[in-house]
Amino acid sequence: MGIFSDLLGTTKAFFKIGGNSGVRLKNNAGNLVVRNTGDTADAELTASKVNVSGNGIDLNSDAAGSGADWKLSLNRPTSGMTGHVALTLPADDGTSGQVLSTDGNGVLAWVSAGDTSLADKLNSTSLAFGTASPLSLFSTGAGDVIDYIEVIVDTAFDGTPSLSIGVSGTASKYAGTTDVDLKATAGTAFEIHPNLDAQGVEALIATYAAGGATVGAARIIVHYATPA
Repeated sequence: MGIFSDLLGTTKAFFKIGGNSGVRLKNNAGNLVVRNTGDTADAELTASKVNVSGNGIDLNSDAAGSGADWKLSLNRPTSGMTGHVALTLPADDGTSGQVLSTDGNGVLAWVSAGDTSLADKLNSTSLAFGTASPLSLFSTGAGDVIDYIEVIVDTAFDGTPSLSIGVSGTASKYAGTTDVDLKATAGTAFEIHPNLDAQGVEALIATYAAGGATVGAARIIVHYATPA
């Protein structure tokens, strides 16, 4: 009974477990803290499973907040979840450049990062009613694929202008004069999908004829990719 009397309503600053060499359980602003025997540092805590009822875990929670000493927090989203989420980490630490990938069921694995050269790229060139022809766009890299071309009319042209997009000697390789109407209402966008491989390094050009136009502005946007 004496042991329970000591625990019930005690005013001691700490409990010591395991005798003089044991750890200390302390109260710190309403939080339970496990300290080493000498009360000079936090002690390790071992459990088979830790259940956290809050929304986050703080690593290095007593960080000074300066220099290289900062806290790292892991938090769950506070909205948008529709069920429990369980993540299983890989069995090793992967290799340099790899990223975590999921199988859709929460099982994570290290995989090689996607090749950024496969990402869609674009080149935008402005065209005005008085632009000289041919208008240089840009040069492709060897093996590039022209996915599609957009021509966006920002200000409608007057007169009878025409436009084609290609290379020297094949002016309409990627877009012909009938694919775009520069006299269309401002905001109109034309998309041409040639899906052609560029023949090595090509200097793309826009061949433009003003046709008496005294007003008009457009953008030529070429979407292309570099396969691995």
